[in-house]
Order: sequence, then C-alpha cells, then structure tokens
Amino acid sequence: MKKLLGIVVLGLLWCNFINTANANIYWVYEFYKISPQSNIFIIGDSGYQECLKSQLSEKEYNKAIKIEVNMSKKMEKTADTCVEKLLISQKNPVLQECLKNELSEERYNSLIVNSFSKKPKKNDFKAFQKCLFNLKTLIVDNSSNQPGSCPEGYILENNTCQPDQSKKITKQQSGTCPEGYILKNNTCQPDKSKKVTEQKSNNILSDEEAYGSKKSYADMWLKTMDEISALLLDSEIQNKQKYLDIVNNAISIFRRMESSTIDQQKSAGKQLVEVINLLEKDFQKHKNVEQYKDVVGKISGIMTGGKPPVDIFLANKVWDCKSYSEPFFTHHVTDLSKIKKILHWGSIRGGGGLKKSLKTHTYMVIKNKGSEVSVHVPTDSYLIASGKYTLHEFKDTIQYSLIFQASCDVVYYFYHLDKIEPGLQKKMGELALQEIEHKAKFSPIRPPIFIKGGELVAKTKGVPKSGWWDFGLLNKNNNNKLPKRIAKMKFPEAETKAQEVERFGFADCPYDYFTEDLKKAYYKKISKNRCGPKEIK
Repeated sequence: MKKLLGIVVLGLLWCNFINTANANIYWVYEFYKISPQSNIFIIGDSGYQECLKSQLSEKEYNKAIKIEVNMSKKMEKTADTCVEKLLISQKNPVLQECLKNELSEERYNSLIVNSFSKKPKKNDFKAFQKCLFNLKTLIVDNSSNQPGSCPEGYILENNTCQPDQSKKITKQQSGTCPEGYILKNNTCQPDKSKKVTEQKSNNILSDEEAYGSKKSYADMWLKTMDEISALLLDSEIQNKQKYLDIVNNAISIFRRMESSTIDQQKSAGKQLVEVINLLEKDFQKHKNVEQYKDVVGKISGIMTGGKPPVDIFLANKVWDCKSYSEPFFTHHVTDLSKIKKILHWGSIRGGGGLKKSLKTHTYMVIKNKGSEVSVHVPTDSYLIASGKYTLHEFKDTIQYSLIFQASCDVVYYFYHLDKIEPGLQKKMGELALQEIEHKAKFSPIRPPIFIKGGELVAKTKGVPKSGWWDFGLLNKNNNNKLPKRIAKMKFPEAETKAQEVERFGFADCPYDYFTEDLKKAYYKKISKNRCGPKEIK
C-alpha cells in the first residue's frame, strides 16, 4: 500500500465530489491511515470479491489483489463502493458479529443498520479495519496468477471460509481463526473469554494530520482562501485584479479537483506562489498573514505536486508569532559543565529499533553516565506537541519527546527525556504510551502551552548506557539538498528514510540560533567545530 500514498494524498479532496452512486466514505484512505501495509482488495468475502470483479477488468482485478501498480481512480472508487456495500449489506455473519463486538450498540445501529446515518469516527474506522481484515483474506497463487478463495483445508460457504468437512482435520492449527477469535459452530467467533486489548487514542496524530494534509482540513482551507480573496478585494494594491483572478481561479479548481485536468491544477498551483510573495511584501503586518501564507502554500503544494509541503509545526502552529533575522536563543538548554561533547546533526546511526537511519538532530552526551541533567527552553516558546514511548533496547524504560515553536519559522525539539517538569506535565495531561520507538508519533498539545525562555521543562539521564539525548531544530525556510553520499545509501525502511529526508531539508544547527557568547560555549563541545554535514555550509 505504500505505493498508494501519493495518490491517496492527492485524492484527499475529490472524495467530496464522488457521485452519490458510489461510496460516501473514502475507505482506501481511512484504511491506509490505520495500516499502510493492508491490501483492501483481498478482503475474504465472496460478495465483496464479486463486486470488485463486476466493476474491474480481469487485468485490473489481478493486479489489484497483488498491488502490482499504483491504484487508479477507478480502482479506488470500486474498492470504496464495494467495502461500503459489504458493511451495510449485513450478509456476512462473521463480519457482523465482529462489528457488534467492536462497536457500541448505538454506533452499530447508526453506521450499519441505518447505512451511515452518522459519520464514522477514528475508532469506528479501526473497528471496521480490524473486522474486515480479520476475515480470511485471499491467498494469491503466484505460480498461476490466480487468487484462491480460502486457505488450504477450507471452502467458501455462505460468504465465509468454512472448514472443509470432506477432509479430516486431525489437529486445529494455530491461525485457524484470527487472533481474538475461536472456532465455534464451524465459524470464527469472537473469543469473549479473552479481552482483546488494543491501544486506542484519539490524541495521537496520524501522518496526514501531522503534515497538515488531513482530508477534513479542506473546508477550513477554502474558508481561509475566501478570506484572502476578500482581503485583496478591499486593498489598494497594484495589479489587484490579477491577484484576485489567481486566488479565485485556485478556489474554483480546488473545489472540483476530480474534474479539473492536471495541467489546470499545476498552472493554478504555480500562480499561487505569486500570492505568497504578495502577502509577504504588502501584508506583513496583517494579523493573519502567517496563516494565509501557510494555507496558500498547502493548496499550491497539492495542486503542483499531489500533496502539501511538510508542516514542521505539525498542524498546530501559533499564528501570533514573530520572525527573527538575528540569533534569538538567550538561555542555555542545559548545564554545559555536565556535557562531555556534542555530536553534529546529519549523521547516519542506528538506534530505536532501526539498524541505520538519518539523524536530523544533534546529540548531547552526558559526561557522567547515569547522572541527571536539567533541560530548559532557550527562548520564549510554545509547546506544540509531545510523545511518550518505550525504548527499543530497554523495554522497561519510558521516555518523552517535546516539540516547541520558537518563532514563525523555527521549531526545536528534545528527545529521550526521563521526566517532564511536574507543573508542565499537569498542563499537558496524560499522554498515550507507544510501544515502537522509531514509529512513535506525536500527540498535539492543544491549545499550545506558552513557556518563558529559561524555564525548566524536563530532566534526563539520556539513553541508558550511552547517556545521549537529542536536541534538534527545523527552519521552514531551509532547503537543504541531500548529499550524494547519503542519497546513494540503502536504508532498511524506505518509508522511514523518506520521512527523514524530508526533515533533512529543514534541519539546521540549533546552536547557531544562540546569541554569540552562548554559541561559542556550545561549539567548544562540538567535535571538529562542525555542527552539521560537511556539505551543508
């Protein structure tokens, strides 16, 4: 499903314009958010499979169940329509039993019995994904390129995979039923003797939310574009009609993404760059200028490249902010007498469950391993996000990450913190614990918490045994090019590398943002007096 990401993001907005004969919900996108590895085409229900086959050519169908190509709009629409039809038809007893077990009675009636009279929420989609993909999926026989209906020892009967009574099953194998289910009356039924635990938290940002590309943001962006149009109309700027035409044309195309051509989208998106430049030049003092530039940039990105630019503020930016042309960090982040050395950003290292990854942050190395250091904010800041996770190498150790907005352009962050300052922890509330360190996502702090420069925010001993902890910084105006030596490297996880490469483009040396006397103190701790990759000056 990873191949689908570009198409999924491009399609975030056209789903609202799907003909009413098709699905009302963008299931492909929703299931991708929950499990990027899942293949929506191999859900094991005969009615669902017949629905797919009736709308796709044989060639399209065979490629879809093996994800050999990027998904076309036709394939997306077909999957969406057939999934929704399967859910509300109530013809699959195993599926319906699972849904009743996972959903409350009120949600089941609203969503299934009454055919989505209410909109599904995040936990509803998780229940749908779990129940649909717990159905026995198709087994693809690569030698013949034909899909098998059920696993060996089972036959398709009444829309479900049932044990083949004509064959003697001497011993029930593990995997006879999905986890959390038992074989009962020849069907897989929820095992009510065991409580299936699953981490559920509405407070963890999905990738789409974190990068500002969530589908539901579309209406908000359009409202902002209307505000920009009104602002231009009331202004006395030169070439006013030109800019009005650019904005209004973009709004029109953005509302009908599905029916507009790629050339129309790209042309409108490129013209929006002129509007961003205009806002920076003629509307610097407008209270909403940062928000306006951000939204125009997102829409321009979707139209020209299929997705918005990376949002370093994790869709939680404080718009009432300042930009600085000179260094503005005026407080130490820690007691440097307790720091042995600082390692530059842009290194390639393992850790957190990854054998090799690109690091866009510096490392603070504690002088005496096992000793605790305090962590302070270097300037007036807003805490915009945080994370809580168990370490991969030390399963009993829980640590935290804190992400701060320092200005209209800059975000900095600390990872591998042991204890959040109690007063701040109380304001933040309880955080969801995530088990896989290198895949841990952030929880937004809403509203963001203002913290005065120099205030204590945490204490840490760093990673056990090494005493390392992270201090990194991103600047939205940076456009670092990935060095060729790194671009050629192969990483175990392509998806993780792609995210790290995106962050690399914005990364910067945090110590260059300190006033001169403080900056010198940090550079004395940096090996070879180099804070970043040798190719980045």
